[in-house]
Amino acid sequence: MRNQSVVEQPIAIDPSDRFVKVTRINPQGFVEFEFAIGTPELCVELMLPPTAFEEFCLAQKASRLDAFGNFVRH
Repeated sequence: MRNQSVVEQPIAIDPSDRFVKVTRINPQGFVEFEFAIGTPELCVELMLPPTAFEEFCLAQKASRLDAFGNFVRH
């Protein structure tokens, strides 16, 4: 039996792709969300007031994702 090694191809990540996924609106009214650059799988959790969140999304030109990671149309 021959030992075969599998070489994984690197995933092409475009740093101009930006994603936001709202996780909840907390009791204080802040939008809690995940923000990702390049790929939705690697993200940071952030929290902003609603108006600042909208401005953030526009400034980042972020695509919005639903809870399942699907694109949301506006």
